[in-house]
Amino acid sequence: MLAAAAPAAWAVDAKPQTGDGRIYTCTDASGRRLSSDRPIPECLSQEQRVLGRDGSQRGVVPPLRSREEQDRLEDLKKQQSQDLATQNEAVRRDRMLLTRYPDAGSHDVARQRALAPVQKLIDAAKSRLHTLEAEADGLATERAALGNRSSPDELRSRINANEGATEAQRTILQNQEAERERIVQQFDAERSRLQQLWAGAAPGAADPAAKRATP
Repeated sequence: MLAAAAPAAWAVDAKPQTGDGRIYTCTDASGRRLSSDRPIPECLSQEQRVLGRDGSQRGVVPPLRSREEQDRLEDLKKQQSQDLATQNEAVRRDRMLLTRYPDAGSHDVARQRALAPVQKLIDAAKSRLHTLEAEADGLATERAALGNRSSPDELRSRINANEGATEAQRTILQNQEAERERIVQQFDAERSRLQQLWAGAAPGAADPAAKRATP
């Protein structure tokens, strides 16, 4: 019955060893020193030493873990595997940064290249908004000149078109400004990490500032 309930580590060594001279020894939970020619049931939760005929140690039978202990061990192994994968990814990312940006100058150039097209769109949106605002002022003047009379359909159409175009340009401007901020934050974060790597930090090494911030 013991062999059927035991894990793989026990399956090999838990068979009765009546002819090879092996002796299993352990100290049970009550402090008794026990020995037998086969694994000792009283010591399933403890490590058992395996001795040869001459008294020399020939191996160790690990304790038989409970289901809860086995689950905890599996969780620990999974966490260790995840931690290793995270560490390997950090090393890979740092090495790629160093390859792409060996010095501050190369990083500055990359930042400028990434920001240039976004800034161009921002400038274009601002220019278009300025034009639309001037157009809106002219339309308002036309509408005011009518006094209490109803606006002609053509004037209302131009006012609506102006308002729609203005709203669209404001949305474009907001989106591009958000994109510019994202790029700036990305390059700032890269620069902070690169400064550590350029100073000799090992790829994948933890950020000292992050360690200090941890309570």
